[in-house]
Amino acid sequence: MTTKGFGYCGLACDYCQDNQECVGCKQGGCPEKEICKNYQCCTTQNYQYCFECPDFPCEDSLLYKLRIRTFCYYIQQYGEDELARKLKENSDKGIQYHYKNQHVGDYDAFDTEEEIIQFIQSGIK
Repeated sequence: MTTKGFGYCGLACDYCQDNQECVGCKQGGCPEKEICKNYQCCTTQNYQYCFECPDFPCEDSLLYKLRIRTFCYYIQQYGEDELARKLKENSDKGIQYHYKNQHVGDYDAFDTEEEIIQFIQSGIK
Protein backbone atom coordinates (compact mmCIF):
# COMPACT_ATOMS: atom_id res chain seq x y z
CA MET A 1 0.00 0.00 0.00
CA THR A 2 1.30 3.44 -0.84
CA THR A 3 1.25 6.06 1.85
CA LYS A 4 -1.27 8.74 0.96
CA GLY A 5 -1.67 9.85 4.56
CA PHE A 6 -4.77 11.49 5.93
CA GLY A 7 -7.01 14.16 4.50
CA TYR A 8 -7.34 17.51 6.24
CA CYS A 9 -10.60 16.28 7.75
CA GLY A 10 -9.11 13.02 9.04
CA LEU A 11 -10.17 10.69 6.25
CA ALA A 12 -7.67 7.86 5.83
CA CYS A 13 -6.68 8.25 2.18
CA ASP A 14 -4.71 4.98 2.25
CA TYR A 15 -7.93 3.05 2.78
CA CYS A 16 -10.07 4.82 0.20
CA GLN A 17 -10.96 2.51 -2.68
CA ASP A 18 -12.64 5.09 -4.91
CA ASN A 19 -9.73 6.05 -7.13
CA GLN A 20 -6.58 3.94 -7.14
CA GLU A 21 -4.75 6.65 -9.11
CA CYS A 22 -5.37 9.27 -6.41
CA VAL A 23 -2.22 10.38 -4.58
CA GLY A 24 -4.15 11.58 -1.51
CA CYS A 25 -5.92 14.69 -0.33
CA LYS A 26 -2.91 16.64 0.89
CA GLN A 27 -1.11 15.99 -2.36
CA GLY A 28 -4.05 17.51 -4.24
CA GLY A 29 -5.33 14.15 -5.48
CA CYS A 30 -8.93 14.22 -4.34
CA PRO A 31 -11.25 14.70 -7.31
CA GLU A 32 -13.66 16.67 -5.11
CA LYS A 33 -11.11 19.16 -3.77
CA GLU A 34 -12.68 22.09 -5.62
CA ILE A 35 -15.98 21.63 -3.77
CA CYS A 36 -14.65 20.22 -0.49
CA LYS A 37 -15.03 22.80 2.28
CA ASN A 38 -12.42 21.07 4.43
CA TYR A 39 -9.82 21.05 1.65
CA GLN A 40 -10.53 24.65 0.68
CA CYS A 41 -10.47 25.95 4.25
CA CYS A 42 -7.31 24.14 5.29
CA THR A 43 -5.34 25.02 2.16
CA THR A 44 -6.46 28.66 2.36
CA GLN A 45 -5.70 28.96 6.08
CA ASN A 46 -2.54 26.83 5.90
CA TYR A 47 -3.88 24.26 8.40
CA GLN A 48 -2.56 20.69 8.44
CA TYR A 49 -5.84 19.44 9.92
CA CYS A 50 -9.32 20.79 10.52
CA PHE A 51 -8.85 20.67 14.29
CA GLU A 52 -6.45 23.64 13.99
CA CYS A 53 -9.38 25.83 12.98
CA PRO A 54 -11.17 27.73 15.77
CA ASP A 55 -14.49 26.64 14.18
CA PHE A 56 -13.70 22.90 14.48
CA PRO A 57 -15.84 20.96 14.01
CA CYS A 58 -17.78 22.96 11.46
CA GLU A 59 -21.17 21.47 10.69
CA ASP A 60 -21.45 22.24 7.00
CA SER A 61 -18.57 20.00 5.96
CA LEU A 62 -17.50 16.35 6.03
CA LEU A 63 -17.06 16.73 9.78
CA TYR A 64 -20.80 16.24 10.27
CA LYS A 65 -20.02 12.53 9.79
CA LEU A 66 -19.18 11.02 13.16
CA ARG A 67 -16.39 8.73 11.92
CA ILE A 68 -14.60 11.48 10.03
CA ARG A 69 -14.85 13.96 12.91
CA THR A 70 -13.63 11.31 15.35
CA PHE A 71 -10.65 10.40 13.18
CA CYS A 72 -9.65 14.07 13.08
CA TYR A 73 -10.09 14.32 16.84
CA TYR A 74 -8.04 11.12 17.27
CA ILE A 75 -5.18 12.61 15.25
CA GLN A 76 -5.33 15.73 17.41
CA GLN A 77 -5.13 13.66 20.61
CA TYR A 78 -2.78 10.82 19.64
CA GLY A 79 -1.10 11.83 16.38
CA GLU A 80 -1.39 10.65 12.81
CA ASP A 81 1.30 7.97 13.20
CA GLU A 82 -0.69 6.35 16.01
CA LEU A 83 -3.92 6.39 14.00
CA ALA A 84 -2.13 4.96 10.97
CA ARG A 85 -0.67 2.19 13.14
CA LYS A 86 -4.05 1.32 14.67
CA LEU A 87 -5.83 1.35 11.31
CA LYS A 88 -3.20 -1.02 9.90
CA GLU A 89 -3.50 -3.34 12.92
CA ASN A 90 -7.28 -3.33 12.61
CA SER A 91 -7.18 -3.86 8.86
CA ASP A 92 -4.92 -6.85 9.39
CA LYS A 93 -7.62 -8.21 11.76
CA GLY A 94 -10.21 -7.87 9.00
CA ILE A 95 -11.78 -4.59 10.09
CA GLN A 96 -13.05 -2.74 7.05
CA TYR A 97 -12.50 1.01 6.70
CA HIS A 98 -14.85 1.03 3.71
CA TYR A 99 -16.96 -1.82 2.47
CA LYS A 100 -16.50 -2.50 -1.24
CA ASN A 101 -18.15 0.21 -3.36
CA GLN A 102 -19.41 2.08 -0.28
CA HIS A 103 -18.34 5.07 1.81
CA VAL A 104 -19.09 3.33 5.10
CA GLY A 105 -17.34 0.58 6.98
CA ASP A 106 -16.93 -1.00 10.39
CA TYR A 107 -15.98 2.35 11.98
CA ASP A 108 -19.41 3.72 11.06
CA ALA A 109 -21.30 1.24 13.27
CA PHE A 110 -21.11 3.40 16.41
CA ASP A 111 -23.13 6.22 17.94
CA THR A 112 -20.48 8.21 19.82
CA GLU A 113 -16.92 9.43 19.42
CA GLU A 114 -15.96 7.48 22.53
CA GLU A 115 -17.18 4.21 21.01
CA ILE A 116 -15.22 4.81 17.81
CA ILE A 117 -12.07 5.70 19.76
CA GLN A 118 -12.40 2.53 21.83
CA PHE A 119 -12.87 0.53 18.61
CA ILE A 120 -9.81 2.15 16.99
CA GLN A 121 -7.73 1.32 20.03
CA SER A 122 -9.00 -2.20 20.72
CA GLY A 123 -10.04 -3.47 17.30
CA ILE A 124 -12.90 -5.24 19.06
CA LYS A 125 -16.55 -4.63 18.16
